[in-house]
Amino acid sequence: MKITYENGWEYTDIHVDLPVPYEDNYQMRMLRVNEIPGLAAVKGSGLNGSSRYTYRISNGISIGRKYETGEMKKEDIQSLLEALLKTAEALAAYMLSPDGLILTPEMIYTHGGKYQFCYLPVSEELYRVPICRSFHTLTEYFVGRLDYHDTEGIFLVYKLHKETMKDSYELRQILAECRQEEKEYRREVMIREKKNYKKKQEKTEDGVQPAKQPERPDVPEKKGFVKRTVSRFRTGRWGEWKDLITEMDEGGV
Repeated sequence: MKITYENGWEYTDIHVDLPVPYEDNYQMRMLRVNEIPGLAAVKGSGLNGSSRYTYRISNGISIGRKYETGEMKKEDIQSLLEALLKTAEALAAYMLSPDGLILTPEMIYTHGGKYQFCYLPVSEELYRVPICRSFHTLTEYFVGRLDYHDTEGIFLVYKLHKETMKDSYELRQILAECRQEEKEYRREVMIREKKNYKKKQEKTEDGVQPAKQPERPDVPEKKGFVKRTVSRFRTGRWGEWKDLITEMDEGGV
């Protein structure tokens, strides 16, 4: 697969050239006559036994360029995943396989909080990567661009990276589990804060001033372990993501 870019005043054309004959198949016809949400417009052509697919991007920047010098936070990853899920659902409505999505940072564009994906309408397995595998590769990109001061972001990427190592998985279910764990965590913190406040009030009413304790966040054991582990990772004690994964796995996260 050869990818080239042609920049205009008001748009960018991305050309994908393949050394296989062009085929005006069902996928190409569906993409041509329908405006599928989340997909960049595509045109196909063939010459001398090769094929070219051209995607026109009117607005936006690739996430590869956007985060070239910046860091991804939890909110950035979540918004991208929600957009991907909606696009996959839209593809299913037109009986198109999500395996056709090119999930590389240079081929995913964003503008104004919205995302555009590129769909490759070919049948050759050599140029179509199963989405379960291509998405796991995308999580490795998240690892390299993650803001390591964003603890919740690290926990989300840890979960995504670990679960997508399996041969098959349900992305929506993984995200639902992450949200549920986050909800439970916040609820536990709220309960602990209420208990601490109540104890402090009772001591004050009895005329006993509570002893000043060193500040320490009251967090549940599991999340507290994650924060401690991440803190040690930030100090440079470990330099590899796999070491962080191993430590978090051993902690029962």
